[in-house]
Amino acid sequence: MHSPAHPLQRLAALFSALLLCAAMLASGAASASAQGLPAATPQDCLKAGNVWVYVTYSDGSVVANSCATDFGTGEAALKSAGVDVGKDAKGMICSLDKKPNPCPAKFNGQYWNYYTSTDGKTFTYSQKAADQSKPVKGSIEAWCYNKASEKSCTPKTLSLTAEVPDASSSTPSSSASPAASSDSGGSSSSTAWGVGIVAAVIVIGVVVYLVVRRRRN
Repeated sequence: MHSPAHPLQRLAALFSALLLCAAMLASGAASASAQGLPAATPQDCLKAGNVWVYVTYSDGSVVANSCATDFGTGEAALKSAGVDVGKDAKGMICSLDKKPNPCPAKFNGQYWNYYTSTDGKTFTYSQKAADQSKPVKGSIEAWCYNKASEKSCTPKTLSLTAEVPDASSSTPSSSASPAASSDSGGSSSSTAWGVGIVAAVIVIGVVVYLVVRRRRN
């Protein structure tokens, strides 16, 4: 017959199991939060091997300023960044996120200028249409809609390290977008909970151990 397990041995086994479960919970929560966290800056997106989509309208408002993880073509990158793509009867892009709305019935000199960049400072006009271009990992897809008084436009300088401003904001903002701020808070909260669980298990284990030891003595 097997001799019964020593009380301290049972306690140690239980404590180890609880500690392992707590560590797994903390790790899982942190991992899930990190996976759901969008890139806070263009640089984060580019370093991850994705493409940054930067779209501004003729009035200076930001139509899109976010990371695209699907970028088989320039058009796919736009859609991955959450931009609604509107086309005219000839299949040409005439509106992005319903700007302008409706699409001009006739060409009036204004159109969506399509550029690419790697540093957010120097932009190269794309020689291919968005449905034919092949964005490179770690690059920027930039679009701007020229004013009626202009023949064309060039995207404004994009800081790769600045936190993402709100889309549709006419003035750059140093604060992160609500989505990024919310997810960031969720990540910190999940990590804090995980650490708290592990700490609580350790404290409980120590207290129980001391109580059992005192009773034995």
